[in-house]
Amino acid sequence: MVRAGRIVGVLTAVVLLASCTDETPQADVVNDTVEQIIDQASEYVGTELFSIEDWLNLSDDKHRVLIDLRKPDAFAEGHIPGAKRVWRDDIQSVNYPYGGMALESGIMTDLLDSMGVTSASEVYIYDAKGGCDAARLWWLMKVYGHDQVYLLDGGWQAWQLLGADIPETSDAAELVPTCREAADAYAFPTPADSTMVATLEDVQRAIDDPNIILLDTRSTDEFTGVFMKPGAVRAGHIPGALHFDWGNAVQMDSDWKMKPRKDLLAMLEAVGVTADDHIITYCHTGVRSAHTTFVLRELLGFTNVQNYDGSWTEWSHIAELPIENNPSGAVAP
Repeated sequence: MVRAGRIVGVLTAVVLLASCTDETPQADVVNDTVEQIIDQASEYVGTELFSIEDWLNLSDDKHRVLIDLRKPDAFAEGHIPGAKRVWRDDIQSVNYPYGGMALESGIMTDLLDSMGVTSASEVYIYDAKGGCDAARLWWLMKVYGHDQVYLLDGGWQAWQLLGADIPETSDAAELVPTCREAADAYAFPTPADSTMVATLEDVQRAIDDPNIILLDTRSTDEFTGVFMKPGAVRAGHIPGALHFDWGNAVQMDSDWKMKPRKDLLAMLEAVGVTADDHIITYCHTGVRSAHTTFVLRELLGFTNVQNYDGSWTEWSHIAELPIENNPSGAVAP
């Protein structure tokens, strides 16, 4: 639970920072009461989302590992002290004719081992995109069998908004392989969780199954086919998919934290998604949809949610698979 005294200090820091530079996110929280901020900060307590304040209040523990999931140059310019650097390229496979597929579990164990992660580790991940990139690693670790993995709400922006009294570091430390014996090497502590993964075949069946919702979490332009990101070969969306831009879940105009639960539920209900549904999320390469999977499963308690790893990149590469598009840009209500 975030203490009221700490919140007041954070609000003061936000006001000061907002007056110094136009590049600092203008946090809406300065217009709210302390009570409202406490309610918003605490409504996700008990989930796999941690506020920066709560993370700072954790006692020191050698089993805690902090991972910064931003590009190397951004990490070199400054990061939270003690963070290990990982970028999206480090967690994707090179064994497909298209990019973005999940890194194989055996290679993932080597990566985690190189960061000093053990089967008992609590892993905390942050980025500078509202948790989008961080959620991809969260999803991979959960799928492969590491349950103690969490996102830091607001990530790098939330850290900076705490104020100058919180130290940053600008060393460009890279991953340094550990010297542990083979018997101590990292291994996933629990069995893989296939219930979090949708395969190509699952998505093909879902097209004709009214009991399954395909949820496209890309931008409107991608969904309608007006815009196609590099890596795809056809524009549009999977037939019958509903559209929910992943960014709608994040306060991008302020502190980059997750929006309140009531707002998330209302937005999802408006597009036809409820807690009772079986949902398969997808995006371009399963990154943004991993974020929506986190929101649905961990923040809202939806129990039947899968992320389609191949997403639009894989689907668009298979010529015989159907697509829908609307180049006019209009999205049906």
